Amino acid sequence: MFSLELRWRILIILSVSAILSFSLWFSANAVIPQLTDYFSLTNSEKSLLSIIVTIGFIVGALTYAILNLPDVFKTNNVFAASAAFGGTISFIIAFFTESFSTLLLLRFFTGFFLAGVYPTGMKLASSWFQKKRGFAVGCMGASLALGSGMPYLFNLTGIPEWRVLISFSGIASLISAVLVFVFVKEGPYTAGTIKFKLENLKDILKNKELKLVNYGYFGHMWELYAMWAWIPIFLRESYIKSGVNETSTLFFSFITFLIFLFGALTTLFGGIFADKIGKAQFNILMLSISGICSLLIGFTYGTNNTAMIIIALVWGMSAVADSPQYSGMATEVGDKKYMGTAVTIQLAIGFLISIISIKLIPLVVDLISWRYAFSILFLGPILGIISLSKFKFLKNNK
Repeated sequence: MFSLELRWRILIILSVSAILSFSLWFSANAVIPQLTDYFSLTNSEKSLLSIIVTIGFIVGALTYAILNLPDVFKTNNVFAASAAFGGTISFIIAFFTESFSTLLLLRFFTGFFLAGVYPTGMKLASSWFQKKRGFAVGCMGASLALGSGMPYLFNLTGIPEWRVLISFSGIASLISAVLVFVFVKEGPYTAGTIKFKLENLKDILKNKELKLVNYGYFGHMWELYAMWAWIPIFLRESYIKSGVNETSTLFFSFITFLIFLFGALTTLFGGIFADKIGKAQFNILMLSISGICSLLIGFTYGTNNTAMIIIALVWGMSAVADSPQYSGMATEVGDKKYMGTAVTIQLAIGFLISIISIKLIPLVVDLISWRYAFSILFLGPILGIISLSKFKFLKNNK
């Protein structure tokens, strides 16, 4: 490792750190069966475990952007401090939480501090690369996906105690904080200070191409986090309904981890394919595949575990692979002077939209069962495909 060029060492350390710290996001979701028994949770309360982290992330992203923290302090220190605070909160959850309301409050702050990890990680990775910046950013996107699936890997230890399993994510995040604080610094290709300014909103709204990219991203976000939040529960309940006697915890944990792992790989290497056929065309393709999966997977519920696994894995690969390309398209068509504001607003609205779809899934399950629940997510890919097709038309006719 020490013979590697410095920038590649930094990227490896950053990627590993992002994987470790983002294990915090779904650490509670991975132990929902245990939390359901412990707190007697309803489906609606289960959805709050994902929603509250998302709300915390939105508030955190706006706070970090408005206060411009990555430019006021050293970027690596912001990453390290945020990961350390997030990890500490995970330990508080694991060993001192006795009420569901306290759990929700602490999960809010988990999301808040994760907002100081991912964007700063992107900035640090970009600062070390100029020609291969797209690959570096893709590595960070892949790390987010893989890290989000790590808690399901922890389940495979067979440890039944949810407090111990959640503490694993805390340990991982603290390790990531140390790695970044000790080994990572900002590179030579800094983009300079790009501040959040609400007065730039007028210019952003005038840019039709940027708006179409944002609409595509909003459709993507309608689908992605609702799928990530609810697919483990769907897998577990479908597996139980099919009458298999083997442990459902190992089944849904292993398949869910593979969903995140395959998604991370397609996110990492999808950028190469996107560069060949065009970012918009690549995203349209991914949205088409993921949308079809959202319509089909419900028909496997409790009937065909093999088909369910195949569709779930393809869905996991396609639903996240287009994520980094939206930022790439935004930077291509937006003015650099307002990109800090544009990206922050895009991020905030996208995650707000994901809250709605996460909340809707259990309501649809209660109304018409799991068979058709995921079909509402198809609306996201449809919006994305229409928006990006218009975006392509505008670009081609300039």
